[in-house]
Amino acid sequence: MGKFWNKIVRYSNKSTSSLAFWWLPVREGTGEYSFFETGIYDYYVDFSEKVKYTHLFDETGVPLLNYKGNVGVQYNPCAIAQYGLGLCSLYLKTRDDVYLEKIKSQAEWLAKNIKVDARGVGRLEYEFEAEAYDQILKEGYISAISQGQAISFLIRAMYILKENKYHKKIENLYRSFQYNVFDGGVLNFDDENRVYLEEYPTKKISCVLDGYIYAVFGVYDYYLLTQKIEVKELFDGCCYTIESRLKEFDLGFWSRADLYMEKPKMPASAFYHNVHVQQLKSLYIITAKKVFEEYAAKWESYQHKKIYKMWAFVYKCWFKIFYY
Repeated sequence: MGKFWNKIVRYSNKSTSSLAFWWLPVREGTGEYSFFETGIYDYYVDFSEKVKYTHLFDETGVPLLNYKGNVGVQYNPCAIAQYGLGLCSLYLKTRDDVYLEKIKSQAEWLAKNIKVDARGVGRLEYEFEAEAYDQILKEGYISAISQGQAISFLIRAMYILKENKYHKKIENLYRSFQYNVFDGGVLNFDDENRVYLEEYPTKKISCVLDGYIYAVFGVYDYYLLTQKIEVKELFDGCCYTIESRLKEFDLGFWSRADLYMEKPKMPASAFYHNVHVQQLKSLYIITAKKVFEEYAAKWESYQHKKIYKMWAFVYKCWFKIFYY
């Protein structure tokens, strides 16, 4: 009852809870995803709206999220990276120096809070416990989404701020993509040896689609930075996994949030369904794989059908009541 009540409190107070950040819109990216003289240009989706978050910050201007209940106010490395990426997008579009100090604040927090182990694996640990896919994630877990988005942000911050000191931190973060979830990393593999970058490091593969793709963007950015063949091979392997399983994410009227097999199929919320569309558009631009363009168009068409939106909402409510 306590966990369920905490969720009710968080959702019913969305203007002051963590949802005040997570539900800020994600827009379509610019399509300019290549190196220029100053480095990598814009991010793959547009996080500019995240900069409109005004609720909670620490004394250095780093966002804090209020999860209500027992978790309370916390730093979230994924939110900080997304906020930083939004700042970078605004700077790259406007060249307004007002964003530079804010970009630096996010980059410094992330760089300072990366814990590096004896193997050189950099970990942005969550300092609070979470429950995901029938498993309790103890304080200190890491996530492919925050690891990948921190890579993407720190690369941009490094070029924008001309701070080469972030390069080593980026390398440390990427090392988590060389180890599986059972060994302190973010990788997992299925029976067909397909690779997954897991948002939640659970024993059974969950394959949260938006988290997976955000992590893949981080791998791609690291490849652009280093030109290492083994990084490109990981990127290609991830794209193959997504391509081979994309049909399983299609409910015929909406997209699924994940591929966790121990519960009924969970539809994405309207927010994350739109995120899927924007991510697939970007994957198509990067890879030229038609399947990503086709599913982006198909899922975007679902958004324009009222009966599909209504059915997805009802289905999502049912799932949250009985299985979330």
